[in-house]
Amino acid sequence: MTDPTATAADLDSRQYPFWRRNLRVLPGANLLCGLGFFLSWPFVPLMVRGLGVQENLETWVGYMLLVFYLVSFAINPIWGSIADHYGRKVMVLRAMMGMGSAMMLVPFASTPIWFASVFMLIGLFNGFTPAGVALLVANTPPTRIGRAVSLAQTGGMVGQAMGPAVGAMLAAAIDRQHWLFWISGSCMLCGGALVALFVREVKQMAPGPWRPRWIGSLRDLLAVPRIGLLYLLAFLFSVMWNGSITNISLFVLQLLKAQRGDAEAEAFWVGAAAMALAFSMLVALPVWGRVVDRIGPGRVLAFAAAASIVTHLPLLVLDTPLQLVIARAAFGLTAAGMPTAIFALLRAHAPPGMDARAISYASAFQFFAMGLAPFTAGLIGPLLGLRAYFALTIVLMLGGLMLWWRPGRPVAKPVGPTR
Repeated sequence: MTDPTATAADLDSRQYPFWRRNLRVLPGANLLCGLGFFLSWPFVPLMVRGLGVQENLETWVGYMLLVFYLVSFAINPIWGSIADHYGRKVMVLRAMMGMGSAMMLVPFASTPIWFASVFMLIGLFNGFTPAGVALLVANTPPTRIGRAVSLAQTGGMVGQAMGPAVGAMLAAAIDRQHWLFWISGSCMLCGGALVALFVREVKQMAPGPWRPRWIGSLRDLLAVPRIGLLYLLAFLFSVMWNGSITNISLFVLQLLKAQRGDAEAEAFWVGAAAMALAFSMLVALPVWGRVVDRIGPGRVLAFAAAASIVTHLPLLVLDTPLQLVIARAAFGLTAAGMPTAIFALLRAHAPPGMDARAISYASAFQFFAMGLAPFTAGLIGPLLGLRAYFALTIVLMLGGLMLWWRPGRPVAKPVGPTR
């Protein structure tokens, strides 16, 4: 008698021959890239201040990051469409190698304008995480996607957790803090080398010739029920997650200013706030990946959205850096499953041959959120304070959650193959 479990495993091995191999390599590559990116990223406000910006620092940082992520927002769907037509591995290499090379140029920027200009070049290649996710979801059995994506993201989270700690030590030891980008670029280039040498894929090409259809492809995807709402929730979560990293750093500086903290205290608490989020998500991601596969991404998405609201409420009243660190850790532990749930739902609902584009548009909206968040904080902060900005993000996520659970919307079921 045939063992159905063995038959399913054999089918997965034939249809997805490289998924285990890729899952051993991509987390390590993401670790190196996450380390490189977050080694310097939380310290961008300190670097800009070191280039001579002493007044309206929130506004300067907001404009710089807005331009960076607008470039990423505009170009990422183009990269996604290329991936659908020519393969996903080349897009992972484009992101890791391109960002690493561009980061090596940052220390040569001697003014805030040149600093922002090189940022634009990094933004052109930005997107190693969505590129890797697109490769994984196209080359992994559907019943393993939640765990595979969460494990790959965990690699990035390890790097994200280590990055601020290493960056805090280096930032306190060197005169020009944007020299950190030399180390950042080296780490990302090493991650790209791992992918080039060891990652394999079964190419699944979209039909027809490639054309740069930014609006047309988005229109096709938005015609599919629920995809537009998934993009909205991806945008809102990114506002609260990566989009607020520099805003949290600025908030730490404001809290320490009231306590007359010195430069060493600033570097320590800025790093601690970033590490709290990274470590908590690192712990939670593998667990949430299994939960997504077990109970379905729709329920996980709703819980994570609610948790992001609850864990951001303390930001409206806390008054010490330690309390802020605890709030960020709580956010990471409870809301970490949201990106995995969104990617799983996009994989389930995307039209055939458009899975990479579906993910790339979600990433584009996330990039837009990452730029819009510090820009909006830069406008609101000087007038009403950063607490008003945090209150706005809470209200917006509440609206997104209400739309997700509007009456009559069926709950998405776990993604799995039809037998």
